[in-house]
Amino acid sequence: MGVFLIAAGLHSGVLSANAQSIRGRVLDATTQAPLAHANVVVADTRRGAATSADGGFAIDGLPPGTYLLAAQYVGYETALRTVEVVAGRTATVEFPLNPSPLAVEEIVVRAGMTEEELLTRARQSVATLGPDVLERTRGQTLGETLKQLPGVTTMQTGPSISKPVVRGLHSQRVVVLNAGVPQEGQQWGGEHAPEIDPFAPARIEVVKGAAGVEHGVGAIGGVIRVEPRVLPTTPGLGGRVDLNGFSNSRQGAGAVLIEGAPAQVEGFAWRAQASVRKAGDAHTPDYVIGNSAFEERNGALALGYQTARTGLKLYASRFATELGIYRGSHVNTLSGLRRAIDRDRPAVDYAFSYAIDAPKQSVTHDLVSLKGVHRLPRGDRLEVQYGIQRNHRQEFDAHRRGGDPLDEPAFDLTLNTHTLDAKWRLPPRRNAFGVVGLSGMNQANVNAESGYLIPNFRALTGGAFAHGTWIPGNWTLEAGARFDTRWMKAFPRADGAFERRTHAYRSLSGVVGGIWQFAPTWSVATNVATAWRPPSVNELYSYGVHHGTAQFEIGDATLSSERSIGVDATLRHVGDRVRLETSFYTNWMNDFIHLFPTRDTLVTIRGVFPAFQHQQAQAVLRGLDGHVEFDLRPAWAVGARASVVRGTNVAANMPLIGMPADRLVLHSTVRLFEGRRLRTSELRPELTLVRKQTRVPEGVDYAPPPAGYALVGVQYHADLQVGNTPLQVGLSIHNLFNTRYRDYLSRWRYYIDEPGRTLVVRVRIPFGTAASGG
Repeated sequence: MGVFLIAAGLHSGVLSANAQSIRGRVLDATTQAPLAHANVVVADTRRGAATSADGGFAIDGLPPGTYLLAAQYVGYETALRTVEVVAGRTATVEFPLNPSPLAVEEIVVRAGMTEEELLTRARQSVATLGPDVLERTRGQTLGETLKQLPGVTTMQTGPSISKPVVRGLHSQRVVVLNAGVPQEGQQWGGEHAPEIDPFAPARIEVVKGAAGVEHGVGAIGGVIRVEPRVLPTTPGLGGRVDLNGFSNSRQGAGAVLIEGAPAQVEGFAWRAQASVRKAGDAHTPDYVIGNSAFEERNGALALGYQTARTGLKLYASRFATELGIYRGSHVNTLSGLRRAIDRDRPAVDYAFSYAIDAPKQSVTHDLVSLKGVHRLPRGDRLEVQYGIQRNHRQEFDAHRRGGDPLDEPAFDLTLNTHTLDAKWRLPPRRNAFGVVGLSGMNQANVNAESGYLIPNFRALTGGAFAHGTWIPGNWTLEAGARFDTRWMKAFPRADGAFERRTHAYRSLSGVVGGIWQFAPTWSVATNVATAWRPPSVNELYSYGVHHGTAQFEIGDATLSSERSIGVDATLRHVGDRVRLETSFYTNWMNDFIHLFPTRDTLVTIRGVFPAFQHQQAQAVLRGLDGHVEFDLRPAWAVGARASVVRGTNVAANMPLIGMPADRLVLHSTVRLFEGRRLRTSELRPELTLVRKQTRVPEGVDYAPPPAGYALVGVQYHADLQVGNTPLQVGLSIHNLFNTRYRDYLSRWRYYIDEPGRTLVVRVRIPFGTAASGG
C-alpha cells in the first residue's frame, strides 16, 4: 500500500493548476423559457452547479481540457454537451431541454450532484453505483458488484453465486427492482442469486432500511434498483463491445450492445444486447474447487416511443445459466460428512475442467415489461407498468436412484409471476408534492419432479399506498402509509398424500422522516419506518435436501408474519475536499424468521446432510455503516468505508446466526498522466479488512467461524484514443497476495477456501453514435 501512496504523491502534480470557467444557460427547447434549479454536472468529476432564476450557471476551477457536461431537470430529457476549455478563456454552452414523459421524479443519486442535492437527497441511507464504477466490475455477479457499497455484503456459494446482504438481511427481505419490475424468482434460497445479466445495468441504487410504503411486502431490509441504459434520443446508430478475461477459472466474458433512433420515426428508439460468460473450475491458493465451472447466456431488447405528453417502453430480457456445485459438499455417510468439515482441504485433488457435472443447477429467467407514462395538462403524471416473469430452476443431485443423476433433476420448479403497478404523481403545490399508487401480483409455482423441497402454490398480493413530501426552508419532511394483503394456497405432501392449505395475511406499513440542512455543507436525516413480511412457502413447508447449499431444510407451517420497526439517522457532509456519510440504525424484528442449525444430521438416499430448521424469535439488529473521501491533492484522493452489524435473539439472549462480520475498506484513487491519446488514466489500490465473527450462538453450528482476513487489490482504468476509436481499458487484481481465507457468510465455508488471486482484463470498444458510458 505504501508503494501506491508514494506513486500518488509523484503523479499528483501532473494536472494543470490553471483554473478556467464554463458559463451557460438551460432552457425549455419548446418555449425557450429559462429553467431554474436545473442541475449541470461535469462527467467523471465532482463539479457541478444549479441554474439561477434566468437559467444561467457557472462552473469554475477547471483546468484546460475537454469535458462532457450533462444538464438534468425533472420532467425533461438529460442533454449532453462536449465543451473544450482553453487556457485563459471562458467557455460557453447552452442546453435546450426537451420535455420527457418518461422522466421519473424518484430521488436518485448521480455522479456529479451539487452539494445541496447530495446533502438533501434522501431521508434514508442511499448509495449508488453509476456507469463509471460499474465499468470496473463488468462481468461479475450483481452481489460482487454491490460489495463496493457500505452496509452491503454478500452471501456466497462458490465463485458463481453471490447474493446481496443489506445490513444483515437478504432474500425475501430485500426487494430487487429490475427495470422497475420486482424481481421474482426462487429468491428464498440462500444460494439463489438474482438472475440479472451483470452487463445490463447502467445504474444500481441501494436504499438501506425498511421501504415498505414505496415497495410493498418484503422491503424490510432495503431495495436494490437495477436500471438498464436509457434509450437514445438523437437519431443515429451505435453501440459497444465489452470483452472480459479472468485468470482464476480462466473465464471469458463478452457483451454486444446495439441501439438506435431512426430519423424517419420521430420519438422511436430501440436497443438490443447479448452477453455470454464461460468459466472453468475456480481455484484457491492451494487447490482446484472441483465442479465449480459455469456458463451463462443472456439477452435483452428495449423499444421506446414518446410524444410530448405520452411515452411507452417495452423491455424484455432472458437470463440463462448452468453452474456446478462443489462435489465435495455432497457425501454418502455421516463419518464422511464429519471428515469433510474437519479436514483442512478436500480429500480429492481435482483437475481443472470446464465440464459441469452433478450436482449442478440450471436456471432461466424471462422478463417482459410494458410501461406507459402520460402527462396530464395540470402537470400530474400517470404511470402504469405491467410485468410478466417466468423463472425455471432445475437442481440435479449428485446421487440418484435408477440411473445417471444428470438424466433427471432432483427438483424442477417453475414460477410464473404477473405484476401490475399504477402511480399517480401529483405536481408540486406550495413546496409539497406526492404520489399515490396501487399494485398487484399473481403467482403460481409448479413442481414437476419427485423432490418436493417446496410444494406447488398459488399466491395473490394487492396493495395501496400514499406518500408525500413537504420542503419548508432548510427542512425536507416526508410521510407515507400503505396497506397490503396476501392470500396463498399451498399443496404440501403429508403421509404420501397432497393436502390443500390456505393462508391469508394483511397488514400496514408506514414511514415518517425528515432532512435538516443545518449548515451549508452539513445535513442530518432521520427515518422511522415499519414494514412487514408474511412467511414464504419454503419457510412454511420445506422438507428435504437443498442441493445448492448441501443442507436438509425443515419448514414450520405455524409461522406468522414478521414485523419490523426501524429507526436510522444519517449524517452527511459535502465540502470542497471532504465528503462523508455515516448512518446509525436499529431494527426491531418481531417474529423474526431465521434458519437455525439443529445440530442433527439427516441420512437420506442422496447422502448425509446437516439439518437446518426455520424458527421465529424476537430479534434486534443494530449497526452503523458509512464512507468518507478526502481529496489530498487535485489528482489524489483517499477514502474508507465501513460496516458493522450486531444481531441479537432477544428471547434467547444470544447472537443471531449468519450476521456479517465487521468490515473496513481503505482505498486511494490516483489520476495519472493524461495526453492526446491517453485521455484519462486512474490507479485505485484497495485494502479490505474483515474481522472474525465472534458473535455467534455457542455450540449450535457445525463448525466455528473462520478467522478474519485482509485482502489487497488494485485497479487501473484508462480511456484511450486509437485513431478515431475511443477505447476503455481496465486491469484489476483481486487478492493480490493470494491469501488463503474463508468467509463466514460463504455457504461452502465448511468444506473449502475462497478463490485465490484473480487477474481481470476489461476492454470496451464503442462504435457509431453511441456513448461509451453506461
